[in-house]
Amino acid sequence: MPDYPPSRQFVALTLVWAACALGPATATASVKLPHTEIHKVELDNGMNALIVESHDAPVINVQVWYHVGSKNEVAGRTGFAHFFEHLMFDGTKNLASNEFSDYIVRSGGTDNAYTTEDTTVFWETVPSNMLPVVLWLEADRMRKLDINEKVFNNERQVVEEERRLRFDNPPYGTVVETLYENAYTVHPYRHMTIGSMEDLNHASIQDIQNFYDTYYEPANATLVIVGDVDCREAESEIRKYLGPVREGKPLTPVEIPQEPPQQAEHVVKVNLGVTLPAFVEGFHMPADGTPDAYPLRLASKILSEGESSRIYTRLIYDKQIAVQADSSGNFTEDPNLFFVFAVMNAGHTPAEGETQVDAELTRLKDELVPEAELEKAKNQTLRDFILSRQTAQSRAEELGYAAVVLKDPDLVDTELKRFLEVTPQDIQRVARKYFVTDNKTVVEVFPKKEAGANASGK
Repeated sequence: MPDYPPSRQFVALTLVWAACALGPATATASVKLPHTEIHKVELDNGMNALIVESHDAPVINVQVWYHVGSKNEVAGRTGFAHFFEHLMFDGTKNLASNEFSDYIVRSGGTDNAYTTEDTTVFWETVPSNMLPVVLWLEADRMRKLDINEKVFNNERQVVEEERRLRFDNPPYGTVVETLYENAYTVHPYRHMTIGSMEDLNHASIQDIQNFYDTYYEPANATLVIVGDVDCREAESEIRKYLGPVREGKPLTPVEIPQEPPQQAEHVVKVNLGVTLPAFVEGFHMPADGTPDAYPLRLASKILSEGESSRIYTRLIYDKQIAVQADSSGNFTEDPNLFFVFAVMNAGHTPAEGETQVDAELTRLKDELVPEAELEKAKNQTLRDFILSRQTAQSRAEELGYAAVVLKDPDLVDTELKRFLEVTPQDIQRVARKYFVTDNKTVVEVFPKKEAGANASGK
């Protein structure tokens, strides 16, 4: 069941039915999401904690958000942030490898982690009486990780296999990576979060240790707890276990260069071992949480959310020139890319797909989006907000993102309003500002047997 009290479960379902039955204009106008009461704690060592009580079930979700991701890496030292997603489970001065997860699993819980461009997040969902144990475990690995040669080599092999599965082996697995390499010149978003195996193979244990000492310390971490807890009791436990964690070396973060405005269209042609041609095009756009991010998010839904969306309808149904078509904004802490990806039908070229996508983007710039279509996108956003509040884990994730990336935990209550206030004129304005040729990078993919003079290998 969703992570709501019974009354809120009913409210959530009612909102979904309203969106379908009452029509778009009625549904979003009367929506008010349940309020999230956040208990905020700041420790003397610089760590912040956010606690939300939810007594639907005797479970809690605990997350530690380290404000370090692939954008904190430098050329020649990529993949370190993602590497720590693995290393943090491999033992400390007090615990043997995998003993951390053994505590969680034996309690009936589950744990995992993920890395983005901006953050590395570790989480556990456990019975609520396990809170002291989880806090001790997280405090232990925050400053007492045991980085040794055996662990280093083992996890390097794990990451290498992960890269093969996610990037190197899938037919179009490296296409987005190629897009970023060519769309960015100086900002570290230029490299993928998983990083370079060449960089990891050349890294020393001291390099890894320095990264840990710099970023894995209390002042660079935010703790989030959502679930069956008493806020005051949870605060007491936090102060007991995480309060004594010593501060690391003075944080000397990497200076992140600002990407200069793109001045001309970039087109890259690549030959891959694929059956069908494809393309991906990216437009530079602003960071998440900025005013233009909200109309761009809604524009993404209008363009490719579902089979009735504009790009999907044009390329798949009307023109029948593509077998797959998607668009999305990669919204992050720093400005990132809004991109469109399509796999073409046999006998059709990437250029044909690009022409049709450009036609839809031009339409977005020349014509105001009809109110009904914009309300549909807002209803889809409302659905996303409702779903993100169904479990303790998803609620904790939303809260952590708002606090660390958007710099305001209270946005979990107020951000929906920013979407609902977007007008057709806002959509047109951002389309005219960002969906322009000089701001575009395109990667065209050709099957090797068809490439010939039309493409150059990369």
